[in-house]
Amino acid sequence: VIFMDEAESVLRTRSSGRWLNISNTVVPQFCAEMDGLVALDNVVLILTSNRPDYIDPAVLRPERIDRKVKVNRPNKDAAREILSIYLHDRLPLDPALVAEHDGEPVCARKALIEAATNHLWRATKDTEFLKIVMRSGNSQTQHWKDLVSGALLKSVVDRAKDTAIRRAIAEPDREHGLTVQDVTEAIAAEYRENEIFPKSDSMEDWLKLIDIEPESVATVKPVGTSKGEEFVRKNVI
Repeated sequence: VIFMDEAESVLRTRSSGRWLNISNTVVPQFCAEMDGLVALDNVVLILTSNRPDYIDPAVLRPERIDRKVKVNRPNKDAAREILSIYLHDRLPLDPALVAEHDGEPVCARKALIEAATNHLWRATKDTEFLKIVMRSGNSQTQHWKDLVSGALLKSVVDRAKDTAIRRAIAEPDREHGLTVQDVTEAIAAEYRENEIFPKSDSMEDWLKLIDIEPESVATVKPVGTSKGEEFVRKNVI
């Protein structure tokens, strides 16, 4: 199995201009190597990319990359399952949280996961991050839940564990563990840092982030970030 992550960084669409680009030499060589793999047995090549539209079409044609699988963002049920993987039963829980559920760690853990999921899936003013105006005149607001990923959920749990560890170091005389507040504060911190948002002012980058095709969008306005101006779609002829 050959695994290539961020494939668009190497196999970018070739330029038709006069200037020599590395993709103009790497892509043909890669395609030639791929054609040689057809005769081999038990060889699997996997490419992954957040921007498959940047990959040269010659790479993605049949007999080179035969199957295309899109991994969508997790819905609420999937997010709950992902959180249950990282908030596993080997993590210590706060004694007060366990006591609230009749001393049953299993019930306390389920309550922690449910509280984290519900907090993440709120649709309030605090969770807004993007306003989109469609060409049809309709508008929609994107919330935290529309930007969830497995990596983000893992990072949230890691932050919550860091908070619990610091608390245990500061107060070594009593038993400590994860609390609901640890997880909810970690979620807020994850979005507050804005590391998951595009660094550019390109409207296309923002829309690709949430799997919306730019053709049907008129304007985009980030909410609660350092980027406060609308991005107006410009048609180039």
